[in-house]
Amino acid sequence: MAGGIVLKIIMGADPAGFELKNAIKADLLKKGYDIIDIDPETPVLFQEAAVAVAQGVQSREYDRGIAICGTGMGVSIICNKHRGVYAALCESLYQARRAKAVNNTNVLCMGGFIIGNEMGIEIANAWLEAEHMSGLTPEMARIVEKEYDQLVEFEKTVYPDEEGQQ
Repeated sequence: MAGGIVLKIIMGADPAGFELKNAIKADLLKKGYDIIDIDPETPVLFQEAAVAVAQGVQSREYDRGIAICGTGMGVSIICNKHRGVYAALCESLYQARRAKAVNNTNVLCMGGFIIGNEMGIEIANAWLEAEHMSGLTPEMARIVEKEYDQLVEFEKTVYPDEEGQQ
C-alpha cells in the first residue's frame, strides 16, 4: 500500500492470464488491497479485460489497474489508447519498479504465457510499492518530472474532446 493508503485496484484477464490474475489477486487481498476483479469466475477476451481496466483507471474510480493476457502486449496496447492511462508491460522486478518510479504508470500489464505465478506476484508487489520519483537522483527527477508533464500536455492535443480527463 502506498504510504499506508489502501489502493483500489481493478484487475482483469483473458484465459491465458486468468490463473496469474487469480494468484496475484489472492496475494493482494491478503495484504489488504481493495480489489475489484472484472472477471472473477470466467475469463473474458483480452480486449474486454483491457478496456474495463483502462476505463476504471481513467475514470479515477480505481487508483491502479492490472491487466493480463497471453503476452501482455495486447492489453498494454489497448490500455495505452485511453487518455490518462499509462500502462507498462513488465516482465521483471526492475521494470516494475522503474515503470512507477520513472514513468508513473497506473496500469501494470503482464503475460500469463511469460510470467509464472510467483514471479507475477513479486512483480505486482514491486510495482504497487514503488512511488513516482522515488530513488531518483535530483537531476534525473527534474528530467522525469518535465517529461511526465510534457506527456500530459501532449495528450491534450491527441484527445482534444476529452477535457478534464487525465
